[in-house]
Amino acid sequence: MRCPKCGQDNTAGSAFCRFCGRKLPDPAKKRRAFAIPPFSSASSKAKGSAQDTKAKKSGKVQGRRVRWGRVVLLTVTGLMVSGFGYGGYIAYQAWKSLPSVQSMVSLQAMGQDSVIYDRFGQPVARLHGTVNRVNVPLSAISPNMQHAIIAIEDHNFYSNPGFDITSIIRAAIVDIVHHSAVQGASTITEQLAKDLYLSDKKTLVRKAQEFMIGLELAHTYSKQQILDMYLNEVYLGDGASGIYAASKAYFDETPAQLTVAQAAMLAGLPQAPSLYDPLVNFKLAKQRQLQVLNAMVKYGYLTPAQAKAAYAAPVNLHPVSVDSANSQIYPYPWYVDHVIRVLQEKGFTGTQIFDGGLKIYTALDPTVYNIAQNAVDQWMNYNFGVSHSADPTYQAAAVVEDPHNGYILAVIGGRTFSQPFQEDLATNPSVQRSTGSSIKPLLEYTPAIVKGYTQMSVIQDVPIFKVNGQWWPHNDNHLYRGYLDLRDALAISDNDVAVHLLHDIGLTYGYDFAKYKFGLPLTQADLHAGLGIAIGGLKEGFNVYEMTQAYATFPNNGVRMKPIWVTKVVNADGAVVYQDTPHGTAEFSPQVAYIMDKMMERVLDPNPIPSIGPGSLATGYDLGIGRPAAGKTGTNNGEADAWFMGYTPQLVVGVWEGNRKGEYPQPSTPNGPAYGDVAAGPIWKTIMEQVNQAEHIPVEHFPRPSGMVYVPDVSITSGKIASQYAPSSDVQGAWFIQGTQPTSIGNTHYPVKVVANHPNELWQQGCGPYVTSVFLRRESDWHPGVPIPWDAKYWAPTKMCTPNQQPSPSPSSSPSSSTSPSGQSTSSSPSATIPSPPPKTTPSSTPSALAGDVNKPSRPSSNQPGPGH
Repeated sequence: MRCPKCGQDNTAGSAFCRFCGRKLPDPAKKRRAFAIPPFSSASSKAKGSAQDTKAKKSGKVQGRRVRWGRVVLLTVTGLMVSGFGYGGYIAYQAWKSLPSVQSMVSLQAMGQDSVIYDRFGQPVARLHGTVNRVNVPLSAISPNMQHAIIAIEDHNFYSNPGFDITSIIRAAIVDIVHHSAVQGASTITEQLAKDLYLSDKKTLVRKAQEFMIGLELAHTYSKQQILDMYLNEVYLGDGASGIYAASKAYFDETPAQLTVAQAAMLAGLPQAPSLYDPLVNFKLAKQRQLQVLNAMVKYGYLTPAQAKAAYAAPVNLHPVSVDSANSQIYPYPWYVDHVIRVLQEKGFTGTQIFDGGLKIYTALDPTVYNIAQNAVDQWMNYNFGVSHSADPTYQAAAVVEDPHNGYILAVIGGRTFSQPFQEDLATNPSVQRSTGSSIKPLLEYTPAIVKGYTQMSVIQDVPIFKVNGQWWPHNDNHLYRGYLDLRDALAISDNDVAVHLLHDIGLTYGYDFAKYKFGLPLTQADLHAGLGIAIGGLKEGFNVYEMTQAYATFPNNGVRMKPIWVTKVVNADGAVVYQDTPHGTAEFSPQVAYIMDKMMERVLDPNPIPSIGPGSLATGYDLGIGRPAAGKTGTNNGEADAWFMGYTPQLVVGVWEGNRKGEYPQPSTPNGPAYGDVAAGPIWKTIMEQVNQAEHIPVEHFPRPSGMVYVPDVSITSGKIASQYAPSSDVQGAWFIQGTQPTSIGNTHYPVKVVANHPNELWQQGCGPYVTSVFLRRESDWHPGVPIPWDAKYWAPTKMCTPNQQPSPSPSSSPSSSTSPSGQSTSSSPSATIPSPPPKTTPSSTPSALAGDVNKPSRPSSNQPGPGH
């Protein structure tokens, strides 16, 4: 017998190899195990055949002996091979469609609420689309919540490798019995994988993917990171995904404030959020809460006494409704809605805005917003009554801006916000309203100052145009005043002077200045409308947001800032994806801006303006706010639109009020017709006063730049140095840009000899005693047939006296007097030499003081507005 180890032959029957000592195999056993039937002889075959034939005839077949061990072995082997094959197939299918874990943070961000922050960095609104979720760091989540969720969902969380083998075996048995994946075996890590990447459909492929991703998550992230992501991702019912949204939805608390009782109730929700919703099934929710508390006791997070106390403690349900995108009215709704529009214009998609987990930092000032909204509501209710309509007919809108950085602090698009993305009457480009006289500083006055005019340049308030046979334009009191300097004309909003001024500087020049320097969206139709645009006769008009941008240029030294709503956007990864910093364009000099500041300060002067006739109060005389401020009123025909645009050195506020349906006349208010100073002005004043107080804004004067000159003795009828004949009431001081200050003497007042006893007659030899009186030179634009201006009362008489028979008294011996237009006389001698009037200046020095004839347009457009106010 050959030894299987050393190969040596041994004596038959030996039990051990005599060469190496190894035990030899038993030949008998080997034959039994591997017996081969011996070769059969012919007789044996014949015998066997005979037996088979006999068996068949008798109906009986002798069966072969079944070897059950072999059957079991083959069956198990087959099942294993099949199982491995099917498992391999499942694994391959799972692997083939497996998403990348490296994009975990980005994927988690999608479906996360975006948050809007105010200018102080405080959250003010959450935007969400199909998912209501806001991420918070684990450090901001109460340990009570962390312990509760681990105890009930995955008590081995900190020790398992991302999966729990015991749970997997238990689930596998249940799945085999039911022939489908019905039993969960998921750890927190695997649940996170499912929430982030996979559907809720229970299939073997999905479970395999869940297992694979769980392993990768466990390999890539720490336990703290996984718990952080899970608590921010898990759906907890009532429309809330993540612990922050759920804390708000159920208790109106932050995650850091959750009690043990509240945390245990929330931790019971992932298994069946609808079933255990405490707002719907409080009894079942309490039963589930008890299960969580018992688990916390079992795994050492609570003592039995603590669990009992938590179960008995109130959970203080305080539900906060959760709405989907485009159906929610956010806090500060006018502002938030516009921020969404701004982001869309910057290229952000709706998914990014509502579900991208963005941090959106804005220029919103909540205090200013609330003040502005309350002011609009208060004054509109007072002037037009409380409206019970969701869309009142009489509306108002306001914009508040910091002129130095372009930050839009508040926008109010109407008196009532009733539905998401409601029409915003402040910023909507399609809202185009006539500006009335609020256009004057932008279209004619500032361009004139830039062109060399001064605030004391004089225009003759005498009509020179006719429309439909009527002198045009006219003022609200149908009074023409005669000589008016630009400062006073703007303060009382004189229409005729505005039209004269635009005509003198050039219609196209004024149009281009307003369009390109102030950024107003003027059209060619406006240009073709003619001189009527000087007083607001625009074809379409502007909204209050556009007008506020233009006016903000004045307190910022002539620099027009780009408006800023959104200062920065940070994505869910912490990367800054958009940022806007203050920047602007210098449109005109600080000196020009300062002159305009001083001119519009006069609009708010509470005192009557001297020497310009009756009704000489400035249009904003009752809108002062107790500190330096400037502004301009505006009113359209029939009071269809009322405006007040005003500012301080630190703040600009624009207000529009009118009929939302269009250019329709409005009824009077308790304080009179709905002029700009009546319907819009009080809103402006309230906003300014309350914001200054609430924000503790210090009192400042408009800063005076270098290159300015003050001249104390300027004649308001000539714009030049007052002559010796100018009455004191007509002499005022004013600031000038260096080089534009008057240097010559005015000649609008001059002395004339009149008959002493008949001062309405010019004196000549033979008419007896005379006096020398000072009179106002007649406006050269006036001629017979033109309405007589108010200051005609100071014109010299035109009638010559008739000499009588008595000799005239000797001038040297007959004292006389010199009389001013006011009727006061000063002693004088008729024989005294009367100085000649100074020569006229050239157009280049004081263009507005010229009184010569000029070529007038044949006829302005018939589409001209009426009174400007």
